[in-house]
Parts: sequence; C-alpha cells; structure tokens
Amino acid sequence: MNNSKLQIGNEILIADKLLISTGRQANTGSLNLDAAGVKTDDSGAVIVDTKMQTSATNIYAAGDCSNMPQYVYVAAAAGSRAAINMTGGDAKLDLSSMPAVIFSDPQVATVGLSEALPNLNPLTL
Repeated sequence: MNNSKLQIGNEILIADKLLISTGRQANTGSLNLDAAGVKTDDSGAVIVDTKMQTSATNIYAAGDCSNMPQYVYVAAAAGSRAAINMTGGDAKLDLSSMPAVIFSDPQVATVGLSEALPNLNPLTL
C-alpha cells in the first residue's frame, strides 16, 4: 500500500490519501479599485453588502473577486442579485442555509445548522 506522509514540525501524518488545498485569492490588484472608490479587504477581495453593492455608488461585484464565500452556486446567486439591483431592483442574497461541498473522493457536503448553533440562542432561529 502506498501511504502519503506529511511532516508538520515534529509530527508525521500518514494516510492512504492526502488532500492539500491552498485556497483562493481575488485577482484585483491591477484594477485600480481605489481610484473608483471601491474598498477591498486585506486579501484584495471586493467588499460587498447583501445586495452585492460595493462601497462605490453604482458598482456591484460578485463571484471570485468579492468577499462572499467562494462557491460556484454563491457566485451564480450573487451575480443574479447584482444584475437585479444594478437595474433598479431590490434583491438580497441570503446565505443562512448555504450548502458547502468539497469535490474530493468521496465527496463531502453539509447544509443547514450545526448541532451546536441552535443551542447557542434558540430564540433567534
């Protein structure tokens, strides 16, 4: 059997399979967003509200450049909300029951509340 080994400090992790994920970062550095009045976070992601509006009037953002969760279905939903709002509508993105998926083998997915969350403050649910 081929085992994967990963050394972290003095510890060695041995597993049949090993997934290493590095994450994403918004590629906005060359857009000169400051000149347009668009604020970004420390990683360069465009900061948006629930209507996908940025800190600049009439500028909206959605998808990988925004500070929203980095899932394709969030980007699609955010893009549709941005389009509605930039044409005079009033649509908000509600992520309170957002699913999460890891495309691995086997796949891992979650949706809804964790076991602990309702116990923290059941009156707010």
